[in-house]
Amino acid sequence: MGGSGQASYDDAHDPKYGPPHPVPIVTANETSLKGYGTIVTSYDDTEVEISTWPQPGWRPICPGTGNQGGITGGEFTYLWDGDLCLATNKAVPDGDYVIGRLPANVSRDKRTHVLVREANYHPDGGQVFFPQDGSPFVALLALPGDDIGLNDFRAFYFDGSFGFQIHADIWHQPIYPVNDSAVFLGKQGKVHACVVVDTVEEFGKYLLVPLTCEQ
Repeated sequence: MGGSGQASYDDAHDPKYGPPHPVPIVTANETSLKGYGTIVTSYDDTEVEISTWPQPGWRPICPGTGNQGGITGGEFTYLWDGDLCLATNKAVPDGDYVIGRLPANVSRDKRTHVLVREANYHPDGGQVFFPQDGSPFVALLALPGDDIGLNDFRAFYFDGSFGFQIHADIWHQPIYPVNDSAVFLGKQGKVHACVVVDTVEEFGKYLLVPLTCEQ
């Protein structure tokens, strides 16, 4: 993935941020994911969407160029360690991330929500997330646009029976496992750019992301 996962969650419980911004959650299906990405039922048969580099001026990009970086893939593992959610993307260098922290009033034994402060997007291609063990997970997504706001984020609950591929330019985080841990297969463009938003730096707020559809 790259991009987000670098911010500190040490002060996530600091009252100076006030109540976190609640993110609505919906069940992930073909209809709800329209515009965000596509359902993946076969990892091996799914091709990563690669975007050709944008045309910078009036001279066109030569056909067959600007999209030749290839694909990288590997395991993407997730683990709840105490009140922290950790992720490791073996497909990219420096792929170890802290991606969330439980709110102070949420039990480690019954994880209902997670505090999140970052998201990123790739302008040059999609990214595939495919669960290996069929365990449920939540994806935090937002539609394209650099003028992102807190109200633009949505959480999607996946029951674990299928994966998904986000489109290029879709704001996202690594997924959040509902269970204690999860292993995914992932793949994306080998050469990929990242654009990042930190909601604490820009808006002074954490996002409160549900981990269950039982609202």
